Amino acid sequence: MSGLVLASVGVTAAYFGGPWLAAACGAAVVAMSYEWARMSEPDTIMPAFAFSLAGSLGAVMFSSWQLPQYAFIWLVFCAAASAARRRTLTGVIETAGGAIYIGLPAALFLWLRDRGPEGLETILALFAIIWAADIFAYFGGKLLGGPKIAVGLSPNKTWAGIVTGTTAGAFIGFGCGYLFHAGAEFRMAWLLIGALIAFTGLMGDLFESFLKRRFGVKDASRLIPGHGGVLDRIDSLMAATLLVGAALAFGPRATALLFGAGL
Repeated sequence: MSGLVLASVGVTAAYFGGPWLAAACGAAVVAMSYEWARMSEPDTIMPAFAFSLAGSLGAVMFSSWQLPQYAFIWLVFCAAASAARRRTLTGVIETAGGAIYIGLPAALFLWLRDRGPEGLETILALFAIIWAADIFAYFGGKLLGGPKIAVGLSPNKTWAGIVTGTTAGAFIGFGCGYLFHAGAEFRMAWLLIGALIAFTGLMGDLFESFLKRRFGVKDASRLIPGHGGVLDRIDSLMAATLLVGAALAFGPRATALLFGAGL
């Protein structure tokens, strides 16, 4: 039930975009900033929470105003200000990384939604590929079992789950190529894109497991019944958003080809 509610809220906010999606991203970064501070500095939560929240919310605001470059500059500034509080290299990396890890995907997500006429389709494709990958990775791992990926990080993740999840993402990507009327020569590209996005999302989930093991916690928080925290729920989407955002930032004409708009 929690998953259905979250999915419904995400799709609805993405569909309407604008202030609705900005508000949803803002709410998410509030929760994630608290979770990061709770994990990384449990004895003194407030300073880490304040810097991460200021950086992430500011990035969301700038991105909602279609100023992604200012969002990045603001994130770096807040991350550096937070890092100045720490006295060890590990502490500097943890507190600076928190603001960027939370704020950058949220800002890019908003930028992708507002990016040209294909913004909504881009977000819906991301949702579909990531959700398919997560679902099939879970059931593939449960049903097929087999060798574990990294027992020290996540004892339940298997190579079978990674393969089934990546394959599911590839098929969803191929379906997106048909749905979005991409040229025949680009439908195979969609297959590869789906696989790459799915695999990146699954690696994002594994990276989140590494972070929780590093901080010695089972879940980022207990804000979502049955799912742990917001970071636990959208870690795959965050990683995939970074990949797609970087790809489209450096290849701005790619969407015209993939969505059938021509050159």
